[in-house]
Amino acid sequence: MERKIERFDKYMKYKGLNDNKVTNSLGLSIGTLGKSRKENRDLSDRNIENILKFYTDLNRTWLLTGEGEMLNSTAHDSSMEVSQLAPDSDVHLIPLLPISAQGGSLNDFVASVKFDDCEKIVSPIKGADCAIPITGDSMEPEYPNGSIAVAKRINERAFIEWGRVYVLDTCNGSVIKQLFPSDHPDTVTCKSINSKYVPFEVRLKDVYGVYRVLMCMSLK
Repeated sequence: MERKIERFDKYMKYKGLNDNKVTNSLGLSIGTLGKSRKENRDLSDRNIENILKFYTDLNRTWLLTGEGEMLNSTAHDSSMEVSQLAPDSDVHLIPLLPISAQGGSLNDFVASVKFDDCEKIVSPIKGADCAIPITGDSMEPEYPNGSIAVAKRINERAFIEWGRVYVLDTCNGSVIKQLFPSDHPDTVTCKSINSKYVPFEVRLKDVYGVYRVLMCMSLK
């Protein structure tokens, strides 16, 4: 008997989706889809509901039972491209960066990302510039592993509101932390919410961009 994950795989293939895109768009924990494909396992009811809420062209009956057509005939796809939106649409799309912000320490990872090349997702709030997946547990419970930070770029040379959460794009990778002043000039102190992680300092000359986190999207 065909499982729900197998039917969703057919939908993913039809839409040109991969595990990484779906995981980031839905805020799933890394490996959720792979685990669902294992023998005697399937998509959980919670994951199914989130899939159907996001991919609104996917037929609920078909996904659950295999009956009927795969696609709804009049559905509006929430993962649509920007070019499909009407000029006066109130929907605010932002790029979902393919680089995760580490909820731990810097990870020796350097990458160049063009916003125009990124997948777009719907932002629940206006004024955001991008969305960034979060990995690691150092910012839990407020920013759990697998969640997505919705952020706005700031001019760190002009003003930093100390104690708030930011994503730093550095020469050693991206990291999400609370920022505090440092005793050293042109340096910031990065602190975790999870007390088992020790603070560390980052020099501003090693920072390519500072993004203030406006909200966190995660599945409960």
